[in-house]
This record gives sequence, structure tokens and C-alpha cells, in this order.
Amino acid sequence: MAERPSAAQEALSKVEDQLSCLVCLEPYTNPRLLSCFHVYCQHCLEDIVAHNRQGQLECPKCRRPTPLPPTGVSGLQAAFNVHHLFDIQETLKKVKEPQKLACEKCSKTTRKATSFCRQCTKFICDLCTSIHKEYEEFEGHEIVTLEKVEGDLIRLVSPKKTSPSCPKHDEKMKLYCEPCGELICRDCLVHIHKDHKYCVIADTFESHKKEILDSLGPVEKQLEATDTALVNLDGRHAEIIEHGRKIATNIHSKFDEIHQALYAREGELMAELEGHTQQQLKSLSAQREEVEILQTQRSSCLHFVRESIRTGSPGDVLKMKQGVVKQVRELVDTFDPNTLEPRETTNTCFVPSAQLVKECKEFGAIGIPSVTVTPTKRPDKTRVQVVASLQTSNIKHQLIQIPSSTIKAELISKSTNQITQCIVKERGKGEYEISYQPTVGGASELIVRVGGEEVAGSPFPVAVKSPIDKLGTVIKTIGDLKSPRPDGVALNQPGEIIVAEQGAGIVSIFNPTGDKLRTLDTRGTAVGEMKNPQGVAVDGDDNILVVDRGNHRLLKFSRGGDLIAAVGSHGDGPGQLNNHFGVCVNSVNGKVYVVDYGANCVHIFNSDLTFSSKFGSKGIGNGQFNYPYDVASDRSGCVYVADYYNHRVQVFTPDGGYLRQFGKKGSGNGELNRPASICVDSDDLVYVGESENNRVSVFTCEGVFLKSFGSYGSGPGQFNGPNGIAVDQCGVVYVSDYGNNRVQILS
Repeated sequence: MAERPSAAQEALSKVEDQLSCLVCLEPYTNPRLLSCFHVYCQHCLEDIVAHNRQGQLECPKCRRPTPLPPTGVSGLQAAFNVHHLFDIQETLKKVKEPQKLACEKCSKTTRKATSFCRQCTKFICDLCTSIHKEYEEFEGHEIVTLEKVEGDLIRLVSPKKTSPSCPKHDEKMKLYCEPCGELICRDCLVHIHKDHKYCVIADTFESHKKEILDSLGPVEKQLEATDTALVNLDGRHAEIIEHGRKIATNIHSKFDEIHQALYAREGELMAELEGHTQQQLKSLSAQREEVEILQTQRSSCLHFVRESIRTGSPGDVLKMKQGVVKQVRELVDTFDPNTLEPRETTNTCFVPSAQLVKECKEFGAIGIPSVTVTPTKRPDKTRVQVVASLQTSNIKHQLIQIPSSTIKAELISKSTNQITQCIVKERGKGEYEISYQPTVGGASELIVRVGGEEVAGSPFPVAVKSPIDKLGTVIKTIGDLKSPRPDGVALNQPGEIIVAEQGAGIVSIFNPTGDKLRTLDTRGTAVGEMKNPQGVAVDGDDNILVVDRGNHRLLKFSRGGDLIAAVGSHGDGPGQLNNHFGVCVNSVNGKVYVVDYGANCVHIFNSDLTFSSKFGSKGIGNGQFNYPYDVASDRSGCVYVADYYNHRVQVFTPDGGYLRQFGKKGSGNGELNRPASICVDSDDLVYVGESENNRVSVFTCEGVFLKSFGSYGSGPGQFNGPNGIAVDQCGVVYVSDYGNNRVQILS
């Protein structure tokens, strides 16, 4: 039996593997770093460029291109961490035979080494070990006995962190120029960087190191995503094989029933199935290779940067900082999550022909039913989608006819779980019509099955919009908010319901079924804390905007609740807030509009919450306000303001230019009484919550009255101060029922 290699031999083998260039297979000479964080010899890279017709440099391992600096390959970042591996290699060669090690510190070279000093990077004898412990100059040196060396081989050698010398002035570069992102010496500071902001490397290194490490966060997540994707791809690989086996079994059973007449065709179909399965597996293997490349790039990035920071001097690290951070950002920006989803599916099915013996030669097909959901055009007030189309084709993309009885479809409401059975009609060879007439609006799913198996893409999302004339039926209530009265309400892209509970000083987020998911609970007066949240809105990135009336501030949080920005203070100056209530984000220009009840104006902030402008003043004329309460915008960017004590809605251009108004005091159709909330849906219908009439009135964007619903009370569909409104893409209305401590969801 061969003798097992020692720990030192195993460690030496691993280190030597890392020191071999993948191109020449020899130890690195003048190693250079590519933008994908792979390292090669300089002369190997120069050969690659010389043999490339376009003179480009492409990584031999992951094929990612690296832009060449003006000086060519020699101008690429040196992989200084590799030099540390060479030092480790030399030390490990000595450790392989510890009985032959002599002291490398004292003059008596015949003394046997018994320990290793990490700081001196030398093997020392017992006498030198005693001197290390007694003399102050060796304080802090780490001594490792040879008996313990075997368990900590790689840590034997401390990285040589030396400050690089200035190529212009032959002086150590101990300063860092912030604007230029360069290491400089004192002469550079005097002659070249005189008026630039600079700092001592030792003083600023930790903050810059943190910035580099922070930039790796997205890469870590992407690496995790690639790991998961590879597992999913392997799982899909097994599923496709297993699914192919099931289809093969189905084919065999069908052909056994028809006996000898179909045996020849059976072989053809089996060949088609095998070819299709192999084609899928080949496609899946190609995708797996793509994901492995993404994984390799990000793994190399993480390994190189961390090792460079661990082993490099502050100067070395800062010298490479700008290039590395740029490369990391490029790596993050070029990441496409769509690459991670398996492109192949297991929706292959065996479809037997209707005519058996008569059509024996063409019996059956390996089919992949394809479905397209096509909503019908609808009149303005009839907003129910009723038709989808389905096509069935084989793997040659030829339409094939199958019995309509094998096609089943049903529509399921996501809010009520109500199931609507669909009718399937044949329209011609391989084409079918799926019709349904839902009785409830909202987000729904269309499930289509052929031969008992769901087709690819099923369930299909369907936005069922209730007719306006039927609007007002309560389908769900988020209640029991107790003393924290709900004020503003908004929706994000995943359909989560965001509610400002002003009495409690918090913002709560619920899922579409009404279960609380999380809370923005930062009660207080400090920056980023909330005292009295009134209005809420969501921008295009699903960030949450909160009007904090108590602290006279406008806050922006990420979807997860991290504070992004906080602006505002009490006053009447630019960007100052007096007594603000509603907020909206204009989908056209991305700006944020805040109504200021106390100042009788509307503030306009840029997307980063810097102040842009404001419009409005106190009065009853066009463009004037008498305590505005809420604000909204439509698809064209026009701004709608609920003018509370003027009992009207005023419409403005995105810059605040007056356009029109509608509404007057009263309780009749089209009349308003203290409009406190406003929202515009995806069809540009305007929903106005009336505080005094305790109802919601619906208008066109031109101010034509369509419908109102609600009355005073605490029952379903009744209100006690509708102070916030949001409408989703299905026309489902979410009303913040202030006095009843609840949010009602109506369709």
C-alpha cells in the first residue's frame, strides 16, 4: 500500500496547483489579472492577443473579454497575491522534511529548527525561540512549534505588506489622493496633486477596504443564485429524463392496444421522442455551461479580492481599488438573472391520433401544446376579459388536432379562490377558443391542461377588471387596526398593501390576502424616524415614500424597510414642509409630489428627494387651494389634487400649470364634499374619497361622473372617513377607512 502523503505534501500540492498558469501549465511568470479575476502569465496573455485577429484579450477559461490599457498586457493589474503563494510554496518545501530543518535565524546553522516565526518567516531553534520571548523587539511575533505546524500550514507565512515606491520620485508612496484614486508620495503631493484632497494610507485604508468588500455583496448573492440555478438545472435534467420515460411508457401502452399495425410508427415516435429529449438535454447542458461560467467569474472575483485584501499591503490594495471596483460593478451590471431559469420544460406529451388503423402510418405525435392568452377588446364600462386562444403543435411546430375533450381550463380568482369553469371550442386544426365569464374582478389565474397535464406557462396570470357599474362589493377587509388609524394606502408591484397607521406612528405592509408581512417601525423624531405618517406611495423601484407629518419630513425606504433618504423641516422655504398629507410618484417624470395642507401648495421633489419646485397658494381661484389633502397622477403625467375645503379636484401639468377642475360642494352625483383622498387607475379613471359624504366617487380624467359607492356606517361597503385610496391593475379598490380602523378592498 502506498504511503499516505503528509499534510505538508498535500498543502504543497494544493499551493502548486494555484501557481500553475492554465495556458502554459508552468509556474506563473509576471502574473497579470483579467477583469474576470482570472490570472495568467504576461507572456501567455501577449500570445493570446497576438493570435487574435481583432487584437482582443479574451479569458481562456470563461471567455470574458478584458479591455487592454494603452500600454497593452503589461499595463494590466499585477496579481500581487500570487507572490505570497510563492513564499508559501518555498516554506512548505522545507516543512516536508522537518527533521532536516536547521535554524535560519542564528549563526549556528547546525542547530536543529524546532519552531517557526510567522513574522520573521524563518524556522528557528530553541535558543532563538527563547530570545524571541525575552527581547522586546520581538514582542508580538507568533511562534509555532513544528509539532503544530502540520495543522496550520497555509498560515505559516505572513503576507509581505510593503508600501510600493513611487516610479517618478523613488520614494515610498504613503499617501492616497482621493479625487484621482492614486497612491502618491510627498513629492507627488507638492508638484502634481497640490490642491487635491489626500490622506495617509494607514488612516483611510479601513474605510476603502470596507467599500471594496461592500461592493462584493451583490456578487455573493449572484453566486448563491448560480449555485441554486445549477441545482435546479440538474433537477430539471432528471425531470426531463423521467418525464421522457413516462411518455415512453404511455406510447408503449397505446401501441400495444393497436398491435402490429402501429409497430412501425411506434419506432418513429420513439425516435422523435429521443431526439427531442436529447435536444432538450443538449440545450440544458449549454445553459448549464453558461451558468457555470457566471459562477466561475463571481467565485474568482470573491476569491481574488478577498485574498488580495488579506495578503496585500494597504498600498497594493488601494492601488488596485479603482480598477477592481469598476470590474466588480461591470460583473454585477452584466449579470442577467434570466440566464438562471431553466429554458427547457417537461411539457412534452404524447397525443394519440383520433383515427387509429386508418391513419396508422401517421398515428400519434410528440406534441408540445402552446397557449397564448388574448383578452378581447372591451367597451369602456364592460371590463371583463372573456377569451383566450390555444394552439396545439408538434415538435416540428406543425399544428395538430387533438380531441377538445382532452383540453380542460378553469379560471381561479386569487382573492376569493372562486373557480370559473371555461368552455373550450374548436376553431380549426390545432386551434381552440377558451371562453370564460368571471363574476368577480381582480387578479386571477387561467389553468389549462391537455391530457391531464398542465401546459407550459400554466397558470397564466389574467387581470379581470370588474365593470364600473358593479364596483362597490367588499371582497376583503383588513381590520382590527385598533388605535393606529389607517390613513394613506398604496400598492407595490408584487401586490403588497402598504398602510400608514398614523396613530401608531408606523407603516404596515400586508400581503394580498390581508396577512401582515412586516412593519416599518421607526417611531421617534430623529432623522429616518416617524412620528405621524400620513400619506404613502411607491416609486418605480418599489421604494416606499412616507409623508411624516409629525416631523415635517418626507422619507424614502427600500421595499425591505431600509432608509434611503429623509428630507424636509418645518417652514415655508424651498423643501420645507408645514402640514403635509398626501404624496404620489409621477410615472412619467419620476418626480415626487407632496400636498402641503398648511402652506396650501404642492411641493415637487426630484426622484432623489432633492427639492425641485412648488406651485399653488391659498384661495378659491384656478390653481389656488383651500387646504389640499391628497395628490395623484395619470398615465400622461397630469397631476390631480383633492382641494378639500374648495370641494373640488384640480388638474395640473407635471410642472404645475393649471389645466381644469371638476366637482362642487354637495352630495349629488358628480358633487363633492371635502375630498380627502384621490387616486387614478391604469385606465385614467379618477377615484375620489369624500370625507363628509363618506363615499368614493369615480370620474373620467376629464371630470365626467361615472359612479359613486359607499355611505356612512361601519358595515361592509360603508365608510367613516375614506382617507386613502389605491387601485390595482384589475380595478380592485383599496380604501383606508379611517374612522372604522380598517382597510376595505372592493371590486
